[in-house]
Amino acid sequence: LQPPLLAPVMGVAASAELEQAQGQVKRLTVEMQKLSTALKGKESALSAVTREALELRQHKDKTADVQLELSRTAEELRAARREAQQLPSVSAQLRGMRDQAEGESRRVAELQAEVEASKAELEAMVGRLKYGELEQRSVAKKLGRAATQEQQQMAAAQEEAALVAAQIVADANAALGGDAASGAHPVFGELLRDDGHKRLYSASPTTLWAGTSTWHKQRAFRAERAELIAKAKQRSSVAGWPGSSVAG
Repeated sequence: LQPPLLAPVMGVAASAELEQAQGQVKRLTVEMQKLSTALKGKESALSAVTREALELRQHKDKTADVQLELSRTAEELRAARREAQQLPSVSAQLRGMRDQAEGESRRVAELQAEVEASKAELEAMVGRLKYGELEQRSVAKKLGRAATQEQQQMAAAQEEAALVAAQIVADANAALGGDAASGAHPVFGELLRDDGHKRLYSASPTTLWAGTSTWHKQRAFRAERAELIAKAKQRSSVAGWPGSSVAG
């Protein structure tokens, strides 16, 4: 063969290979585009599946919470049923306690009434005893008789009995109670006013007579001492006289 004829043959062969290669590249490009489109579709499907899986997981969590709440509600319902079954016995116990409290209140009222009656009898008896003692002392003084030793002993015993009786009356009044916070006194009664240096009470005459002892050992009147007391009282910042009882 002549060398000039070899060049056209080689060019034709190269051109055919080039066209074949280009065709193959085109086919690969088309296939890659198809694969890319399919991949995008699969990615979209995967994203949808992922969202569904997330929603399912959230729904599962909510379902678990609902089941837990249902379990708690069921337990509370069972407890309520047990309490409902026990309710008749509890009601019976409450009725028994209420009846017992009412009975105790009635008993306390009865006892208080008995103590009131006993106190009134005691006050009347002590009052009569004190009045009799004062009458005897007054009669003896008027007659000018000197008291015998026996009479002196009797008078001392009567005075001691009066003191004991006064304490018993005070204790009885204290036992009956009252509003201690208001300053009520077991003998002097209801506190009307407290000025610090003296107090004003509203007392029952019977209780006051029976619950206190009578002071009969008064000093003899002396004008000089009375004048000193009057001057001292004028200089004092405390008004009034202590220990006065006024009938109202």
